[in-house]
Amino acid sequence: MKRSDLVLTLGQRLFLLMCMFLICYGLTMVLSFVLGNVFAARPAVALRMSAMVQDVVAFIVPAVATSVIVCRNPAALLCLSTPRLKMMVLVMAMLFVSVPVQEAVIYWNYNISLPESMSGFESMSRSLENAAFATLKVMLGDTGIGSLILNLLIIGVAAGFAEELLFRGCFQRLLVTGGVNVHVAIWLVAFVFSALHMQFFGFVPRMLLGAYFGYLLLWSGSIWVPVIAHTLNNMIYVFAMWNQVRHGGMEALSNDPSLWNIWATLGSAVFTVGVLFLMWKLRDSGKHSGYAA
Repeated sequence: MKRSDLVLTLGQRLFLLMCMFLICYGLTMVLSFVLGNVFAARPAVALRMSAMVQDVVAFIVPAVATSVIVCRNPAALLCLSTPRLKMMVLVMAMLFVSVPVQEAVIYWNYNISLPESMSGFESMSRSLENAAFATLKVMLGDTGIGSLILNLLIIGVAAGFAEELLFRGCFQRLLVTGGVNVHVAIWLVAFVFSALHMQFFGFVPRMLLGAYFGYLLLWSGSIWVPVIAHTLNNMIYVFAMWNQVRHGGMEALSNDPSLWNIWATLGSAVFTVGVLFLMWKLRDSGKHSGYAA
């Protein structure tokens, strides 16, 4: 992609993306309200349909529409190129080696104690956490194979693709091709990505995950690498929750994180850094750090 492929200024491109997102998100809220009323007797169905509407209308449509408007080569802007097999192997390895260290960060953030002066904010944040988990429980509470497959497709595949297309493929790429330092762009997008989930007690691990997805795009030059990483991460979570309910009932489903032992966590940290280093060594510079001829 060349600089001449883009139209409008960076500020105008970002403003267009924000307007597209707000309009589409508002439409999503209306459609979700309608679906909630139509399927009032089947809340799981209503939530799954609303999640699909959100993925398509609030995430995919703004990303694609903005890219088509501001760029003569939207596929290049969104980095829709084929990923390298070696990078995908490392992504798979990361899924397993990073679990204990991820859990440590999740546990720390979830159990943060805020000062008394912020008790109101803490109470509100805990309420949002509980509400989000209650919604998930409705979707994940069915132990049938059919429900598992639907949840894997909706929470895993659809959400992974839609969120990465909007945040990394469009937002991050607009910043980078607009002259913003690539590391600043990655962390800014990761911050916004986490903030929009409105879960303070999961903010840090989600921001770190968002930054990881951003660096996957930077190092690979293909949006499909963070999409697959995001999708597999979500699918593992869905399967773990389904397995808990299947063997222990709904009472076994808990939002409280747990810690691995210290040696597993330290080993995980070492291997995680090692895999990240290998990913960095495989980076395909030029396609994604700005413009390529």
